[in-house]
Amino acid sequence: MDEPNWAALAAQRLPTLEICDLPNAPEPLLCGSFEVWEDRAAQSGRRIVLHVVVVPAQTETPPNDPVVIFEGGPGGAATQRAIGSIYAGPVRARDIVLVDQRGSGQSNPLDCEWNVEFREGRLREMFPVEGVRACAESLADRADVRLYTSAHHADDIEELRRVLGYGTLNLRGGSYGTSSMRVYAQRHPESVRTMFGIGSTSPVRSNLAERGVWTDRTVERLAAFCDADPGCAQAAPSFDDELRALLAGLEAGPRRVELADPLDGERTLTIDVGRDWLGEQLRLVMYYGFTSRALPWAVEQARARNDWAPLVTLAVQIERSFRNALATGVGLTIQCSEGMDFDIEEALARGANTIVGNYRLEQQIQGCAHWPHEIVPKEGVEEPKILDIPHLLLSGALDPVTPPEYADEVGTLFPNSLNLVLPEGQHGPFDLENSWTCVHQIWADFLDAGSLEGLDVSCADGMNRAPFVVDTEGWTTYLAETLLPATG
Repeated sequence: MDEPNWAALAAQRLPTLEICDLPNAPEPLLCGSFEVWEDRAAQSGRRIVLHVVVVPAQTETPPNDPVVIFEGGPGGAATQRAIGSIYAGPVRARDIVLVDQRGSGQSNPLDCEWNVEFREGRLREMFPVEGVRACAESLADRADVRLYTSAHHADDIEELRRVLGYGTLNLRGGSYGTSSMRVYAQRHPESVRTMFGIGSTSPVRSNLAERGVWTDRTVERLAAFCDADPGCAQAAPSFDDELRALLAGLEAGPRRVELADPLDGERTLTIDVGRDWLGEQLRLVMYYGFTSRALPWAVEQARARNDWAPLVTLAVQIERSFRNALATGVGLTIQCSEGMDFDIEEALARGANTIVGNYRLEQQIQGCAHWPHEIVPKEGVEEPKILDIPHLLLSGALDPVTPPEYADEVGTLFPNSLNLVLPEGQHGPFDLENSWTCVHQIWADFLDAGSLEGLDVSCADGMNRAPFVVDTEGWTTYLAETLLPATG
């Protein structure tokens, strides 16, 4: 018997949307757009169009409490970045709603030129002063960039919920998306059934102030894993000390490195490798198990054998994976408006002696100095409420940007919560063995029950890291297998 046409059935329930085919989806979906006031408080002025995709439930009578995905970044577009992951597990009993957050994707995107243009082999700043100013000026005719915060996104989602006729929502967020879904819950608690956060941010502090500190700890723990692995211990002894010394050696000036293009082995790249650039890219390499597994060996090749090509290849790969993945303008608005409420001098002092230093924070300070923004409450309300919403959290013990401590702090606002810490996980679990099946089964059970009580999370015990790269043969295999996602 043929499977029902789920999109056609869903279209009868959601007549404001139309059946569509997307290139990264294996089945027909529902697509549409809806207009909102850019200035939601004034309810006047410019209207902006938001892009919506609904992945229909695979049941004829789904519950009226869909899943809504809050994408990371900030600046990630849910309809582009989240759609593939929903086909990996048993979570299709409900509609899954994807909305490009205002300022991202196809929702009046706030893209900036220096984020679009990537010049290999040329040192560049993350937030160059003239570039930030020029971008803000170029967007002024079609956007008031101050009005693209998490609170605006939350209220857009609430308006869409009402337009589509849904009841309560099940929220899922990753990285920055955990912040934005908490803002939604604080502003519209009566509209939330469950919450699931992966790599959660903290409700009381900013990871912009602490990235160097957490990166240091990730390096230490990664080194401990390497020391416990005979092959890695032999191939890369004293990884943490070697990495610190290698980056310190670049403080006198950049090093010119030639390497084969990871995407085209016949093309040669010539890159001036500076300390700040390399440190920031290697920090991002440590977001993932399948990239960081090659890091100790690559550092050893550079330090002991003067072969920098593997290490710089990792850096180029990760920069490419993030390139154009995030709308820089909305990222600046959110980070500057919501993420800079801390003692900057204290944060700079704390980060000065970390392995990657203060480059990322200094660039953020520079960008915010020239980007229009207004300081707003971090959780979207002046006084966050303690909410009894069931909240499942998934954390990685090796996460360099959203450590398990942040998820523990979420529990102060959501006492009905469970923080499942993966001892070998980093910034997201999906490169661990058995992760896709396990995580989505836990999530599906949580959705079905609407409760954390009795939730079976035992499959997480089998979620282990991939083996370290320990030789040239392993490196060749890594290059052949690597497929880097874009994430926040």
